[in-house]
Amino acid sequence: MKRAPLSRRFVLRGAAGVGIALPFLEAMMGNGALAQAASPKRYLLGFAGCSLGGYDGNINDTILPDTVGAGFALKPGLAALTPVKDHVSLVTGLRIPTATNGVVPSGGRPVAFHGNSHAPQLSGMRTTNGNFGGPSTEHIAGELLGTTTFPALVVRVQVSSYVGAASAGSGEVVSYRRNGTSIQAVPARYSPQQLFQALFSNFSPGGLTPAQAAEQEWQLKNRKSVLDSVKGRYERLSPKLGAADKRRVDDHLQEVRELERRVSAIPPPVAGVCQRPMDPGADPSVGGGQATPNGNITYSQNLGYSGEEQRAVAMVDLVHMAIACDLTRSVLFQFTNPQSFMNMAQTTGQRSDLHELSHGSHGNSTDSNTTVALGRGINWHMKHWASLLGKLQATREGGGTILDNTAAAFTFEGGHGFDPADGRMISAHSTENMAVVVAGGAGGLRKGVHLRGNNGHPASVLLSCLKAVGSTQSALGEISTEIPGLRA
Repeated sequence: MKRAPLSRRFVLRGAAGVGIALPFLEAMMGNGALAQAASPKRYLLGFAGCSLGGYDGNINDTILPDTVGAGFALKPGLAALTPVKDHVSLVTGLRIPTATNGVVPSGGRPVAFHGNSHAPQLSGMRTTNGNFGGPSTEHIAGELLGTTTFPALVVRVQVSSYVGAASAGSGEVVSYRRNGTSIQAVPARYSPQQLFQALFSNFSPGGLTPAQAAEQEWQLKNRKSVLDSVKGRYERLSPKLGAADKRRVDDHLQEVRELERRVSAIPPPVAGVCQRPMDPGADPSVGGGQATPNGNITYSQNLGYSGEEQRAVAMVDLVHMAIACDLTRSVLFQFTNPQSFMNMAQTTGQRSDLHELSHGSHGNSTDSNTTVALGRGINWHMKHWASLLGKLQATREGGGTILDNTAAAFTFEGGHGFDPADGRMISAHSTENMAVVVAGGAGGLRKGVHLRGNNGHPASVLLSCLKAVGSTQSALGEISTEIPGLRA
């Protein structure tokens, strides 16, 4: 007998409006085809406002794997990726070219480093003064991936530039979209509370009323089982499902039951379930700017830090649920500002800001050199990026997970090598030896491999990721080549 297809937003309802959304099922497809075919693609872009190495040391010790291909071992600067290593690939040996005799080449930058590397990397277009000549990739992906409440969600963890009397929200913008014939800056959302309100204040998964959503939140807070509440509804639904769908739903509900046993005051993400998350509460207090124009020093005071560790945890949860609830399919997750003066004392134990870790002005005495010191700062970024990837991998849909349908790329402000501005052969102010961390399985992206970029452009990696989520454009800005072997 032909069955009417279920809605993709079908919810098992119980008492007091409590409900559990279901993963993608075959029964949600009118033609009976696997629902995985209808699972949307997602694009994630991460950004860290630092280079890969400092003024001494070698990124072979902290970042670059010893082997090429599958089975590579993570070095200390990327060690936090270990829980999701099987889903991660690394492209190294990338390069943004610099101006010669004042002429900036395609996809290149001026000789001056700071403020000039992220535009060509994220848009593929050359810059002469830090300007973006084209849109950054999250907006290209947002237009491509279909209509959602937030076509491209732009968030940032670092609250302030922390230079002088800088205020909350200050710092370089790294997200730009096309607005008619012009390119327009898109400031990032840096407040978890404001992000929560923007995403979920008027959102009730499955069409719950505000009162029902409040009741659901109360149930979660008090560790009441929603499974018991929807048991009768599932018993009525079960005869309408095929054998494969029954197994998926049973596995799905078992995952929810296991989650209920672990749930705490701040709930973890619910695998395969779109739920309005709990309010993250008031944002941590905003710290002051540093006293000198170049960052530095007095870390006995609340300077250069605004609870970014807590903010990162909250934002990872909110971004994960925004994706799970299909509020957005494209995200730029900026952790730190370019030339980041964020105090690292609370996040890594180093009494220094992120920028000065690479310069050796105020590092930790236990770090053997500035590259080792910076590697610890980079690994803080990787810890939270791995958390987001892990949540997406744990969220089932169709015959796989959200991460299976995602192309994720994490980029860095710079690399490690020659600085044409001062002639140093080993410098943090370099766009030689750059790297991009890639994750997800959309569009044939390869997992678990280390690829040498052979001085290819980092925008080539992003072009591959855009093509993995369905883009048919032949180039990203002025960059038309991909990294061989990144897509199967």
